[in-house]
Amino acid sequence: TFRRAFLYLKRKRIKTIILFFLILVLATLSLSALALKDAIETAQLNVRQVLGGYFTVEANMTDSDKWIISEYGGNYTGEMPTVDLAESVAENLDGLLGYNLYDTFKTRVSKEPGSYDLPFILCGSALDASLVSDARSSVGSDPNSTDDFYISFGVHLCTDSAFDYYFMSGGLTLVEGRHIKMEETGVAIIGEEVAKLNGLKIGDTIYLRDRSSYLDSDEKPVYAPVTIVGLFKVNGRSNSTFSTDAVENNIFTTQNTLQTYSVYRTGSYTKIHFYAEDPGDLEEMVETVSALPQFKDDGDFIVSLENKEILAVKKPLENIHRLVTLLIVLILMIGAVILWLILSSRIKERIREAGILLSIGKGKGDILLQYILEITAVTLVACAVSIFSGGVIAKTAANTMLEDTITNVLEEQQPPQTSSSQAIFTYVNSDDLQNPDIVGNTASTQPLTEISVSIQASDVLLLFIAALLLAWLAVFIASIPLFRLKPREILSKMS
Repeated sequence: TFRRAFLYLKRKRIKTIILFFLILVLATLSLSALALKDAIETAQLNVRQVLGGYFTVEANMTDSDKWIISEYGGNYTGEMPTVDLAESVAENLDGLLGYNLYDTFKTRVSKEPGSYDLPFILCGSALDASLVSDARSSVGSDPNSTDDFYISFGVHLCTDSAFDYYFMSGGLTLVEGRHIKMEETGVAIIGEEVAKLNGLKIGDTIYLRDRSSYLDSDEKPVYAPVTIVGLFKVNGRSNSTFSTDAVENNIFTTQNTLQTYSVYRTGSYTKIHFYAEDPGDLEEMVETVSALPQFKDDGDFIVSLENKEILAVKKPLENIHRLVTLLIVLILMIGAVILWLILSSRIKERIREAGILLSIGKGKGDILLQYILEITAVTLVACAVSIFSGGVIAKTAANTMLEDTITNVLEEQQPPQTSSSQAIFTYVNSDDLQNPDIVGNTASTQPLTEISVSIQASDVLLLFIAALLLAWLAVFIASIPLFRLKPREILSKMS
């Protein structure tokens, strides 16, 4: 039987080559679709991770019952976010990547206790430059002058700077040193431009103190030594009106450090940012957190979700995924029908051969086995070749479909260009006025994900199994009309 199958394929070279190319095309399309499907799934996760997204927990300051209003202003009486609250929320979440609590202050910075305040990067308006100059003159003549707002640095308190919003969003990048955690005291991360301006480097010490306006008239400031452990760069530029608010002039430090010198020793924070390993899980996490007792309608805390960019890209990618899945099904269905039609025609042409084999005592099972061996040999060779052709087609299709889809969606989300050559990309932090927008963000112009398409071993195995099963099924169905005939009927048709 094996020998007859081999001799038939050898004798019918043209028909064998036609069948080979037919199966090769079907196998190539199927394998490339499988590889593209895997690439889309990977791209979906990569895009979600690059775009980020988070949910926040903050004090329920919208509840008027939690405010005491007096002639001197308002006083919020509800609870503020704490590390204990963050830990209790984290315990109820699976797939949590990390979280960060933060708050902001203003601080004065010098190289030595009582020495001149360090200059920072001037990046505001012309009015800002004038205000900074006046403040420096005022403080230069009187270190305890309360006119020190415009020479103060913004202090960004955090429990884990690696999960701070600006670093997670790509607005800032740590270029030297390390991140800081809440249990540390006397550490800070500053901007590389500020460090260069003041001749500072990793390991140097600076001194932080309260603004004079924070202190009572007879209260002396405390100078806290802080070691520089990290430098960051801004991916773009600050869009702040005043240099004191610019992110270039921010100092990242810890609550422990603040409590060594500041009169504001609350131990609480403004908000908590939570990040998921897969940002696609954020909605489910928010539902879980919202069900906790602390987040009832009249509770002290509220939770909100920030994943607009993910949602913008999610639907187009899901549509492509469904399209590719449908494509695979159609390829298999159409392939099975085409194979059945071709094999049916070929088997009808071989009725004389079948009659001769039956007349010399060969059973129908032997004849069917020969047909199966023939189609198996052609299918295996075609599937092997399709590994190379399928990889090329899948990579080309992935680069075209995914990159164009992601780029088009994000362009719809971005503001219009300000010039013919450069678009503005804005990282908005509505949480805090001391951390303004960053515009011209170069990080946003980088590819969202490296789309790598490769043929997986599992895909190849699935292709071979599916192709063989379909080929065998097509042979079996095509052979039914022939084998329903009796030997006498077959011999009569031979003439």
